[in-house]
Amino acid sequence: MPFIIDDIFLRMLGISIPPFDMIWLLEQIRDYAYAEMYDPEKINNAMKENRLLYEFGEITEGEYKKRNENLNHKLKIANHLKNTNMRNRVNVLGVDTNTNIK
Repeated sequence: MPFIIDDIFLRMLGISIPPFDMIWLLEQIRDYAYAEMYDPEKINNAMKENRLLYEFGEITEGEYKKRNENLNHKLKIANHLKNTNMRNRVNVLGVDTNTNIK
C-alpha cells in the first residue's frame, strides 16, 4: 500500500520511473487486458462462428441475435479503442518527464 501512495505522490509531481512504478505496471496490465478482450480479429472470428452455429442449427435464432448484438457492441468498442490513443499522458504540471511510451 505505501508503494501505491508513493507512486501517486510522485505522479502528482510529474515523476514516473516505469519499471518500479506500480501505477505504470497496473496500466500495462490494463492495456494488455483491453488488447486481449477487444481484439477486432477475434471478435470477427466469433461473429463468423456465431453465424455458422446458427446456419447449422446449433443455436436458435434468438440466441443468434443476442450473441450477434453483443459481438457488434464489442466490435464497436474495439474500433473505438483502436482509434483512441490511450497511451498519451496529459502533463498538467508542465514538467517534462521524457517517458518513452511504446
